[in-house]
Amino acid sequence: MPRIGGRPTLAFLGDSHVDYLALAARRGYFGRRRYGACAVSGATALGLRNPNGRTNSVAILNAYLARLRSDAIVVFQLGEVDCGFIIWYRAQKYHEPVETQLEQSVAGYFSFIDKAREYGRRRVIVTGATLPTIADGQNWGEVANARREVKASLAERTALTLRFNAGLAEGAKRRSLPFVDVSNDMIDDATGVLRREFLNPDQRNHHLDKERAAAVWGRALGPALATIENAAR
Repeated sequence: MPRIGGRPTLAFLGDSHVDYLALAARRGYFGRRRYGACAVSGATALGLRNPNGRTNSVAILNAYLARLRSDAIVVFQLGEVDCGFIIWYRAQKYHEPVETQLEQSVAGYFSFIDKAREYGRRRVIVTGATLPTIADGQNWGEVANARREVKASLAERTALTLRFNAGLAEGAKRRSLPFVDVSNDMIDDATGVLRREFLNPDQRNHHLDKERAAAVWGRALGPALATIENAAR
């Protein structure tokens, strides 16, 4: 992906929730520039420790990174599957402590990022995981049905996501990497979970309302991008 007007390419990598960030780029929030996305459905931060995982996310993400220009700005978005499903599932089935898995997920995430940086990907932004949307007792929709075994409430899943994002913020700070999180812009102070306006109009779809999410991400990511670009001048 060549540069446009001297501006570096944006590359969004992670799970299916990178679609909001890519849509923000398409809507022009980040100016006129090339952008691309590599979304691995079902990818987890925990899975980045395992090159032979079910989604093959490590190989897919690495192959995409290898094709990028060296000056590309790479934006990572992962963690919704960890906090909304896999950590709770493993806690129930294998009796693995939630907090231990949370720490392992954050560690696996940054291990992957650290290796990418070692191979020359120095312009990296870490973003907070998407807040969960599946209501308590909901079993309609493909993803909700697949996750029906998990007994954790929406409030519990949301709280875990916020702790996960706090861990990402700390890890990014230690590495002097920008961290961008929009949870406070989307959470309902009264209920402590995602505001209803951000729910997908299709109740079977666990993704956010893409246009509303893209608008929030577009406004939030802009300053981090500007900081990275200004530092290179």
